[in-house]
Amino acid sequence: MTTTIQTRNPITSDARIVGSSPLLTQMLQIVDQVAQHDCVVLLEGESGTGKELIAKRLHEMSKRNTGPFIPVNCPAVSETLFESQFYGHVKGSFTGAAGDTLGVVRAADGGTLFLDEIGELPMHLQPKLLRMLQEKEITPVGATSPVNVNVRFVAATNRSLARAVQEGEFRLDLYHRLNVVRVQIPALRNRDEDILVLTDHFLDYFAAEYGMDRRDVPANIRDTLLSYNWPGNVRELACWVERLYAAGLPPMPPQPDIWDDRFGQTMETSPVPAATASLASNELDTIQNALAHAGGNKSAAAKSLGIHRTTLIRKLKQFGLE
Repeated sequence: MTTTIQTRNPITSDARIVGSSPLLTQMLQIVDQVAQHDCVVLLEGESGTGKELIAKRLHEMSKRNTGPFIPVNCPAVSETLFESQFYGHVKGSFTGAAGDTLGVVRAADGGTLFLDEIGELPMHLQPKLLRMLQEKEITPVGATSPVNVNVRFVAATNRSLARAVQEGEFRLDLYHRLNVVRVQIPALRNRDEDILVLTDHFLDYFAAEYGMDRRDVPANIRDTLLSYNWPGNVRELACWVERLYAAGLPPMPPQPDIWDDRFGQTMETSPVPAATASLASNELDTIQNALAHAGGNKSAAAKSLGIHRTTLIRKLKQFGLE
């Protein structure tokens, strides 16, 4: 069957928030209540928990839902062009400024500006952002007077901003301005009731995206999914499910990668149950067969398995073959 290339984000492309665990339900109640107001909201949660999806929910349930929702990845903003990218510029204000531009703030006028990973914004740029949040006005580069902006601000971070302030990596005044309402997005490992529901959701999603029959996950692997720690959260689960379609391999227990715990929680990776040892053997057989068919060429074997060469080498090391 012909497959199609998956291009959408499986976490944010569907407006639904999947799950009914107590932590998720409690968090959504707070989100829905604060959505009605125009206050700044700070979303804190580990990578892969779906912070942009929550930001979209805040926007869609607000009185601004007919306006634009503009996401900005703060680490990707050029430091030298910060003011131009955020506040816009007037024609001729600098070399290459061939015309007026709005900037992302005015582009979000009447709607919501989502400042993703705001904790990674360099210290020397933070005062400029603070003034915008406080005064609700900006001055485009080259302009002689400020412009009022009608924007709701939602910020997100995958680290504790309070800790970043203590470590001198984030301004205290900006933290207080952002911390009007703080919403903690729960990690997937704390949402046991949602893991299999999300698994089935992504099985349906990727079957449609790839134009393939729906894959199934046997009961013993489902048990493993429940015992796994999911350091990459919902994004990791989505990628694990997509791999079933992209690589065409049988379902195998997820394997942890190196994890940087940015919230200081104790995160011991759950061991793979002994009952799944035979599945590891199946994985080894699959890898050895791919290498044999590729004449020992790791790059070709990795390509046939639908994984990166570095991933193949890491797995070979795990099995003591590298």
